[in-house]
Amino acid sequence: MAKETLLYPFADIRGRIDKKNKDGIIHRQKKYRDEQGRIVGEAHMEGYTLRNPRNYKVNPLQGEQLLNVSTFRQAVSIAKAERANPERLAYWTQRWHNQLKKGEPQAPIDPVTHKPRIYVRLDIFIQTVIQRELKAGTWTQQS
Repeated sequence: MAKETLLYPFADIRGRIDKKNKDGIIHRQKKYRDEQGRIVGEAHMEGYTLRNPRNYKVNPLQGEQLLNVSTFRQAVSIAKAERANPERLAYWTQRWHNQLKKGEPQAPIDPVTHKPRIYVRLDIFIQTVIQRELKAGTWTQQS
């Protein structure tokens, strides 16, 4: 994806300019919010095109790719269950707010800052912590 800097009146473009042209550039800018709806982070404006999408019937997942996808799928379902439980959600929300101030030491190192990565979305934070612990074999329901 390319970072874009658009000027007025194009600064607020989202999606494709020409919906009929499937090879056109797709524009987006992500905004990350906390539980009250306040913006806690904003990504750069991005522009990308879809090129060579994978055909999973012809080229199915196998080996390490299949293991990564199944671990990701398991982490997503566990994270959804964790967010549905109010007590666990409170635990995760507190942990998320703490890592917003200072990244967790177990988090992967951000190549730009060379410090532990900070996650600006609660749902992604929960999911990645669970996925990281599933891969390491240290995940327990009350961790």
